Amino acid sequence: MNSMLEGAVALLALVVVLLVALIIIIRIALLRRHREEGRLRPRAELRIAEYLTGCASLPEANGDGERGVLLAVALEALGDLRGSENGRLSELIERLGFVDEAISGLRARRRSTRRQAAATLSVIASAAAADALIIGLGDRDAVVRTACARILADLGVAGATTAGIITVAKRDVIVVPGAVAAVVLALGTAQPSALASLLSGDAPPKVRSIAIEVAGQLRLTQHATLLRACLCDRDEVAAHAANGLGMIGDVMSVRALMDLAGDECRAPPARCAAIGALGSIGAASAVPLLESQLHADWPLMVAAARALSRLADPGLAALRRAAASSRPEVRAMAAAELGK
Repeated sequence: MNSMLEGAVALLALVVVLLVALIIIIRIALLRRHREEGRLRPRAELRIAEYLTGCASLPEANGDGERGVLLAVALEALGDLRGSENGRLSELIERLGFVDEAISGLRARRRSTRRQAAATLSVIASAAAADALIIGLGDRDAVVRTACARILADLGVAGATTAGIITVAKRDVIVVPGAVAAVVLALGTAQPSALASLLSGDAPPKVRSIAIEVAGQLRLTQHATLLRACLCDRDEVAAHAANGLGMIGDVMSVRALMDLAGDECRAPPARCAAIGALGSIGAASAVPLLESQLHADWPLMVAAARALSRLADPGLAALRRAAASSRPEVRAMAAAELGK
């Protein structure tokens, strides 16, 4: 028994030693890489600057390390440049073969390589990469799939590819919600009509909420009918839909928003969103309802007072009446809004 225990302790000690050694090796490798990048970066920045100003020919990069630093500097610069300089630098990246390397990288066995390739293409988004990106929609890694989907959405592809993008958004919203939000935003910007399938009741709740938010932020009036239908959904979805309708300024939704705002069975956040939307739309017909909410719980009171302040004379008249209320908190809220 003692010998078995001693063997287990020795094995555990060996594992600890190996882990420590591995950590040290990794840190040494990272330090060397950092020093190498620090040595090569000034030269890469100078070469790109000279090329952009027309003072030099095509920059040369020998070895993987030098090419990697040159690509990193170029991608960083692309985010800051506009107009002809941006186009010239994009052309340089393609001429140096980085786009072709990234396209090949999407087919690599290593996940890290595929992710880096997708990240590179997301910055330079070349139409020449469309076929590889379409294949990437079926990648086994969610990060790669969503990156490919966003790039394709930015490129404005249509037809079956759009269906593939939507499939990725529905599939990966739980795993990488932030990446899926970027996909839906890109899709809504390039192809607003494509959001319809993500706004329908059969879409996963999380991706549906994202699509509702995007439709509102982008003021996609063509989806107002679908957003109105969402007001009858669960409270979280209804709140997003109400906010979107308020941003759109959809007057056809006033009655439904009033029903939601006055429904005491609904959650306060959904009711507050509906109240705010009524103020954004400028629904003077909602003044009596909003005035009644000044005597409700605090969140509803705050939302109602702000909404009334946006409804011109009828709303201001309601706030002046509230300023004479017997309840001090109502008087204070009304006075605050009137004083703005």
